[in-house]
Amino acid sequence: MKNKKVAAAVAIVLILICFVPALLVFRRPKKLQCEIVCFGDSVMAGYYDSAALPGYIEKYSGRTTLNAAFGGLTMSANFDNSKAGDASHLFSMVELSDALLKRDFSLQMMATKKDIIDYPQDWYNVAESLGTLDWESVKYVFIEQGVNDYLLGKPLDDAADRYNRSTFAGALRTSIENVQKALPDAKIILLTPIYHWVGGEEEDCTERDLGGGTLLAYVDKDKEVAAEYGLICVDNFNGSGINRDNYKEYLYDGLHTLEEANALIAQNIIDNVEGLRK
Repeated sequence: MKNKKVAAAVAIVLILICFVPALLVFRRPKKLQCEIVCFGDSVMAGYYDSAALPGYIEKYSGRTTLNAAFGGLTMSANFDNSKAGDASHLFSMVELSDALLKRDFSLQMMATKKDIIDYPQDWYNVAESLGTLDWESVKYVFIEQGVNDYLLGKPLDDAADRYNRSTFAGALRTSIENVQKALPDAKIILLTPIYHWVGGEEEDCTERDLGGGTLLAYVDKDKEVAAEYGLICVDNFNGSGINRDNYKEYLYDGLHTLEEANALIAQNIIDNVEGLRK
């Protein structure tokens, strides 16, 4: 009788050893697989649907694409005039690149929980996707920023500190190097801001200097930093076809894009990144 009990116990242990690990693997949630990750501001984010710019990039390239953009945010670290409980600085490009390097987006996910502060649900969904993404599946990282740095008058660069995170170029350099360390096999593609006209002023973005230069200065700095690292910089300001003469056809408020504009911008990207289309 004793031998039978021992045999039964051994059998149970063997079953647990054989089947429990398999069940755990089976139940483990699959990681998100994407070939392209699109970081950026509201021009990139849109309404997080197929009509947004990442949706058209996916459609034209034939590659799965993650919309990882956060509206209203900057390339540079943004701590200016922050209110109590405001964690929006965590979603600047330079902060997101820090999180990518650590493979830890928990701060972003925590900040967007509804019981902490009222951020859009889309922000939580994006942060969660970044946290569960299989980064080894990523082949391209797009970085589109600059218009909010321009509108906030953020400094372009710092000759004394080329990695100054409070400047547009310093934050961009830091972000590029963080992504390169985190994803050495992925291609980084910079995307310049597009043309816009906001504020009802007589001067447009090629003439108005809000503290850091005209928007063209940020476009040129994007290209300059791209050249420093040997990266492709797609000029959407001059190449998308959206300009002073026709912007009302493509920008519903002078800044944010209609679906037709997203199609134009995506096509310009496809045309200027060799091998992007499958």
